[in-house]
Amino acid sequence: MRKIYEVMDIADAAYILHEGKITFEISAEDKYYLEGKEIVFGAEEPLIAYKSERDEYFRFQSVYVDDESKVDKIPPQNLYKVLSNYNIAYTVTKNIARFLGITNRIYINKEKKLSGTDMASKEYARLYVEVIDELKQMYEKVRTGWLKEVIDRYTNSLVYTKGLAFRRGASKQGLMMSMEQLSDYTFNLRAGSILCEENAEGNEMFILNRGNLEVLIGGKKVADIHDAGTVIGEMALLLGERRTATIKTVTDCNITIIKPENLKEAAQNSQDFFLNIAVNLGKRLENNCNLIRETEELLAENRQSTVPIPPKERPNYKALLTLIRDLERYDIKYKNEWMSKLVVQTKKRVNDARELWK
Repeated sequence: MRKIYEVMDIADAAYILHEGKITFEISAEDKYYLEGKEIVFGAEEPLIAYKSERDEYFRFQSVYVDDESKVDKIPPQNLYKVLSNYNIAYTVTKNIARFLGITNRIYINKEKKLSGTDMASKEYARLYVEVIDELKQMYEKVRTGWLKEVIDRYTNSLVYTKGLAFRRGASKQGLMMSMEQLSDYTFNLRAGSILCEENAEGNEMFILNRGNLEVLIGGKKVADIHDAGTVIGEMALLLGERRTATIKTVTDCNITIIKPENLKEAAQNSQDFFLNIAVNLGKRLENNCNLIRETEELLAENRQSTVPIPPKERPNYKALLTLIRDLERYDIKYKNEWMSKLVVQTKKRVNDARELWK
């Protein structure tokens, strides 16, 4: 096999496989393959860099091709230019959606192998990030030096990085669309309406223009959506996949619906239509790769040990307890009501996680 790029290489181009077989490697244990002709790959990282105005972006998975495969580079400037062509933009975006769908299934299958201890460890990492995020929000209000020191100290940790990967909904942040040219496809929904249902078939994509939505998986709320311009259901539109969640309106909402039959018109009427979708899918693909690697690390610990490791010995658990104890000391020193509440709530969630996954 011939290496095209590896994880952490700088993403300086996209590629097109004219003919042959591609191997995508997320970890040594996690690989997937595509075979065919004229497959564009490696576009997600350059597009994320372009949209976020970053000079460089690092690869989040490795790619190899068979020795006989025919591959050409697509320079970034050419990639951005061809996205103005509907057929090419649709193909590039659909390919990223295919990669995302495959990695979704890899992650789901891998997560099923986790023990209760492993699931608790994931929850501790998520809690760690959520506590830091609340501290950051408070810092924006009070701007105290000691609070910034706490945030800096605990943000620069491996547990924080893991928690970002494991945190629910992280992959859906940041995608916004201008709706000025898509008013012909809008409608209103009353509060309490169901936009789409988990496991249902569907091929429409939705864009929230006004109002609040909630995301439910297995009947449990996992996220809120309230930012105008947020896109929902791209995978159903591009791949015809079943809905992965139920979306319900919390308030009266104004929604734009994009169906396959009006996709081309919508793309032509809205600048950066496919760029925005491709970037969001790319960020979700990156998040999946991080999730898969972190989950594989948990599984590898179990494979290497013949004795189960109790939660108290897990690094994520110990790091979270250290953070809580540090906040307790600051609470005693400064007597902040908001911090007292944060400590109490976090302790309860830690105990809930231990009870759920014991």
